[in-house]
Amino acid sequence: MSIIHEVHRVTKELYDHLQQPLPSEEARDDYITKINEYLDERKQLINELRPPETSEEEKLRDDIFSIGEEVNNKLTVIQGTIRIDINKLKKRKQTGRKYESPYESKTVDGIFFDSKK
Repeated sequence: MSIIHEVHRVTKELYDHLQQPLPSEEARDDYITKINEYLDERKQLINELRPPETSEEEKLRDDIFSIGEEVNNKLTVIQGTIRIDINKLKKRKQTGRKYESPYESKTVDGIFFDSKK
């Protein structure tokens, strides 16, 4: 099997994997690890790629490009979702710290100074 067929196969498998919904936070590590494996394998194959020699290889190349654009869009969406989850987690941690030690905050609320002497 030629390199371009291998790139097409790996790109298609990555695309199919990305079509699955993003799992919950607990099972996300395996999902992301699998994406990284596909991307690493694809990168290695692309480095070995030569220009297409036949019309079939040109069609595969065009298909790889179109699937690649969809993969990039899906990866951007997944990255945004993960970024939002990370921000929520940071916010939750900050809120938890405020409840654990409410007097360590840098702002001072509820102080009254009597101006009479």
